[in-house]
Amino acid sequence: MSNNTKIKFLNVAGKIYRVTDISFFHMTIEATETDLTAADVPECELWDIEEFERYKVRLINNSGKGEIVDFGEWFNGHRL
Repeated sequence: MSNNTKIKFLNVAGKIYRVTDISFFHMTIEATETDLTAADVPECELWDIEEFERYKVRLINNSGKGEIVDFGEWFNGHRL
């Protein structure tokens, strides 16, 4: 997989993740945590995680890997 789309960053509860892999066929996304803010990245390349509720999303943060298995359940628990 690779990322040759305009989907470069994900906003997850205020944290910005850089999309490293994306597959529209397998409906998967992998992204790594950054120290960036929403103001640091082009608006056209920043997407809210809610846009990918049907995707299997793997987020890699500073403390290791985490997977969102049940997106609806995760999202309901992380609403602001």
